[in-house]
Amino acid sequence: MRALINAFIIHLTLNILVFLKGWNAFEGKKTARIIMAVIFGLELLIYSIGFIFYRHLPEAVTQFIRVMGTSWMLFLLYNGGLWLIIDLANMIRQKLSHKPWSIKRQSQRFKIVTYLIPMVVVTAIMVQGRYRFMHPVVQQVPITINKSAGEMDSVRIAMIGDLHMGYMINRYHTKRFVDLIMAQQPDLILFVGDIIDGHIEPIVQQRMDEELSRLHAPLGVFTCTGNHEYRHDTEEKIQLLDNAGITVLRDSAVLIDSSFYVVGREDKVVPTRKPLREILSGQSVEMSRPVIVLNHTPDNLAEEADAGADIALYGHTHHGQVFPGNIATELTFEVAHGYKKKKNTHIYVTSGIGLVGPQYRIGTVSEMVMLTVKFMP
Repeated sequence: MRALINAFIIHLTLNILVFLKGWNAFEGKKTARIIMAVIFGLELLIYSIGFIFYRHLPEAVTQFIRVMGTSWMLFLLYNGGLWLIIDLANMIRQKLSHKPWSIKRQSQRFKIVTYLIPMVVVTAIMVQGRYRFMHPVVQQVPITINKSAGEMDSVRIAMIGDLHMGYMINRYHTKRFVDLIMAQQPDLILFVGDIIDGHIEPIVQQRMDEELSRLHAPLGVFTCTGNHEYRHDTEEKIQLLDNAGITVLRDSAVLIDSSFYVVGREDKVVPTRKPLREILSGQSVEMSRPVIVLNHTPDNLAEEADAGADIALYGHTHHGQVFPGNIATELTFEVAHGYKKKKNTHIYVTSGIGLVGPQYRIGTVSEMVMLTVKFMP
């Protein structure tokens, strides 16, 4: 509830600030001010109704309000950033020409143009960002491992991260993601955590587990845990995934078709999480066979590489999801998105297929990854 209240306060504050800037720009323009008042007032009214009565409204209405509200917040944030840049640039220009500067000294034409043009630019950016979310890409990643996998010479693995099923990623989105995964006809399906976002309630209400139950592959469907699995209803979520046919590997390993191992690590939020070397020895993993490790957060790639994993798969970052988040993740993680080889370990960090919050991908992509792994002894 606290998070909802904070979101509402931010939403209200952004609305007031942006509305007042427009009100100032359209001084003396009665029609423009009326249009502004209607747009901003109607949006805030609808959002407030959703905030107060979300438990009593039909799910379709609530979902519309969620998408509208988060989209509007992103729209205002981007516009606010552009207006700040424009005002700073204009102030510097005036100072360099030794002219006095203040917002009140700007011409009305300048204020109107600099108010509207960013809105047009941001709208175009968000249209593209929405398209990227609605049309995930399938990244094709070939990998060769210099180990024998018995009689198996290759395997096609679907890797998926950060589905975040819940209020924003509802059954409709879950269905289209499952459809995309199954269309690849993988031999093995591996998730890298955060399949479920927050509370289990929306998954149960919309019976989203029925969509997950459609996932199947000849060699199985597995996942490790992510930090969102531990936010609420942890054991209930893991039981739901297990009932849907997704095996949750919690600091454990499984030998696939007597050929290679898949090791799933607990998320780093778990205090009792074991070091990878301890998992490998405790699970009697034969390092002469190929070893694939699932680990949600890519904050210590050296651990998988030093332990001798052949493939290490991660998620969590979303690659920032929307700009400038992608820049922040590049500064934070050794690999924020994509492939890297560290020692003899092939590493891939996915930007994820789902998301948290606004349903846009700006500067990033929604993706699933198809690993074509060849075994060469």
